[in-house]
Amino acid sequence: MVHVLGNCSNMDEVLKIKKRYNLILIEDTCESLGTKYKKKILGTFGEFSSFSFYSSHQISSGEGGMICCQNREDYEIIKSLRSHGWSRGLINENKIARQNKQLDKRFIFYNSGFNLRPTDITASIGLNQFRDLDKFIKTRSYNRNKILNEIEKNNLVKNNLFLIKENKFVKPSWFGIPIILSKKISRKKFINKVESKGVETRPIISGNFLKQPSIKKYKLHKNLKLKNSDYINDHGFFIGLPTKKMKSKNIKRLVKVFEKSI
Repeated sequence: MVHVLGNCSNMDEVLKIKKRYNLILIEDTCESLGTKYKKKILGTFGEFSSFSFYSSHQISSGEGGMICCQNREDYEIIKSLRSHGWSRGLINENKIARQNKQLDKRFIFYNSGFNLRPTDITASIGLNQFRDLDKFIKTRSYNRNKILNEIEKNNLVKNNLFLIKENKFVKPSWFGIPIILSKKISRKKFINKVESKGVETRPIISGNFLKQPSIKKYKLHKNLKLKNSDYINDHGFFIGLPTKKMKSKNIKRLVKVFEKSI
């Protein structure tokens, strides 16, 4: 399941379904590093979880990310998969070597795999950013609240831009503000006006992903209708939140840009 833009679903209900059907839960936490559900960190509910350190997320190492799991066996498998299926550095490295004496024990590939190893530089940047994560979360929350308060003062903006808020029991780690436009506003025209005035935007997870050409190429669905995804696709967008406190004049300018673009 995907934890979207710092928010999450009702994890109690998810865990009930997981238990009922004996499912393995993989949490895509790439957009929600630091978010808590009932004081429990997202990414610790399932057997596996993924996190992204891409430049626009809660912290950044430039590229790459992190996978978490619940036991050593899975950790060893994932560690091998990230490096061509190599046995080097694994706990059972010597055992694998004994089972494959005809091979050079330094270069044994006992599994399929990828080349997903982070560099020393990206690891250093990422570790340093982890130290500032709590500060980033607080600052982004501060900026978000300031923007929301300014929007509340402007009736035209308030009545035409609807902000998605955190779900019940969620203490979010925002890195952006997801927004839904009124149906009477053309998303395309609005976004063009906003961006022409220097405010950068993003679609909410690329809109309805079933409309992407990669999906059509592999024929992964046939005439599947997802009306909520279409609604987000046609009316949704989000703006980023800085990791430094925004000045009041910039927040006022942002809301004024929204107003003039409606």
